[in-house]
Amino acid sequence: MLQLKNIYKSYITGGSRQIALDGINLKFRESEFVTVLGPSGSGKTTFLNIIGGLERCDKGDLIINGKSTKEFTDSNWDFYRNNNIGFIFKNYNLIPHLSILENVTIAVSFNGLSKKEKQEKAIEALNRVGIKDYMRKTSQYLTKDEMQRVAIARLLLKPCELILADEPTGSLDIKNREIVVKLLKNMQEQGKTIIVVSHDPFFEAIADNVIDLSANIK
Repeated sequence: MLQLKNIYKSYITGGSRQIALDGINLKFRESEFVTVLGPSGSGKTTFLNIIGGLERCDKGDLIINGKSTKEFTDSNWDFYRNNNIGFIFKNYNLIPHLSILENVTIAVSFNGLSKKEKQEKAIEALNRVGIKDYMRKTSQYLTKDEMQRVAIARLLLKPCELILADEPTGSLDIKNREIVVKLLKNMQEQGKTIIVVSHDPFFEAIADNVIDLSANIK
């Protein structure tokens, strides 16, 4: 499904070159739950961004379903992100002046559905994550854990093979952490591959595969 071949990525900071990823070689299986560990500076977020097509590696190759991405154009990357990837970002990426229902509805493509049918699907997703009662509110009235669940509601409606989550429980209490983890596991059971970057030891315990990037620090 997905393979990283000798991925190298660096940045120029303060006039010097900082290596973020140094020759990463990995393969991921379908319907696998992967937890990525490592201290700050080990390249975890860069790792996710390259897999998700948000950044390009300096050297190496990202192989998607057996196809090299070395010759990918911008439109190829856009298609990959829109049709293959679901993201859970640290900042939730909600549009502040829109209601929660509107945020979920516009973030997902519902080809061929009426406005009413789109809203019904969005409401169903919000109900699954336990925040249907807040759907008319804007994000400024939600807690961090509620905004996180809105982000997951969008994922429930997106047809994608791979879900990338950057610290999805970092701001949550124990109860809401369990809700998010259960939702991610349910998505895995539906055939999706889940890759989670987290300091939460709970993810390490439930993962099929644990990747530790500690050795990547130079």
